[in-house]
Amino acid sequence: MKQVLILSGKGGTGKTTVAGAFARLAAPCVTADCDVDAADLHITLSPEPAERKKFFGGKKAAIDPARCDGCGRCLEVCRFEAILPGPFRINANYCEGCGVCVWNCPAGAIDFREVLSGTWAVSPCRFGTFAGARLEPAEENSGKLVALIKTEAVKVAEAAGVKYLILDGSPGIGCPVLASLGGVDAVVVVAEPTVSGRHDFLRLAELLKAQKIRGFLLVNKWDLNGEETARLEAAVQERTKDLQETNNKLTESLANIKTLNGLLPICAGCKKIRDDKGYWNQIETYVSNHSQAVFTHGLCPVCIQRLYPKYAEEEGEDERE
Repeated sequence: MKQVLILSGKGGTGKTTVAGAFARLAAPCVTADCDVDAADLHITLSPEPAERKKFFGGKKAAIDPARCDGCGRCLEVCRFEAILPGPFRINANYCEGCGVCVWNCPAGAIDFREVLSGTWAVSPCRFGTFAGARLEPAEENSGKLVALIKTEAVKVAEAAGVKYLILDGSPGIGCPVLASLGGVDAVVVVAEPTVSGRHDFLRLAELLKAQKIRGFLLVNKWDLNGEETARLEAAVQERTKDLQETNNKLTESLANIKTLNGLLPICAGCKKIRDDKGYWNQIETYVSNHSQAVFTHGLCPVCIQRLYPKYAEEEGEDERE
């Protein structure tokens, strides 16, 4: 199974449209909408209605009035103005879930409760199977939800035995994108022929280079700005050239590496090794001819004692002094 991820440097480049087109070309396949912050691939794929499962990706504080003694310590330590006085309570829209108020409450009146961050579902669609997720308004931890929906999509694809898993990723280079990159075989970057589009593409190209993932560029509305399209193509050619040079150096290095493997016939007495032609070689000669090792010769203490006992005794006397 091949995993193809569609990305873009920003929203509105036509990324989701391209993902839908790829799903049509690869049908039957499994498609996953990993752009959980603005999920809209379902509009193109028309998945069948399915029960949506809840995703709890974070926690928020909640004050228990019965245990609160009104000391106001939570109001002092909260930097997000999420504590409302008289009586003390939490503004859930402002709470960032940092937990500082929970740890600093002397009465232990603040609980840290899981909150619903989003929902997800897997269901048949007109091009195979669709896995989609959606964050609740103003909720975070989209990277965790992306990792979840991608894992479920991989399971479905492996069970169905499809050839392709098409992933519609998030724009940019943030946490949701990193969560969708794991295990993919190729990334298609959709860019527009503008200055900002080229800037966003180059950021994504650096990310793919760091992750060692094969990438392709698709210029949407390429004829709107011929100069910027040419600059995008030149950037791809330059990076392809650099990659080819690196690959050539790696291939050359691998070709120069000599390795020893298999059974080596070695004499139990003199320790010489017999080569493929039947000749017996000194062990250092044989190893040097079949590896990159270079030998330097010396004598161990045992051999010094056996071959040059006089020098061994003198050396022992020097050490005792």
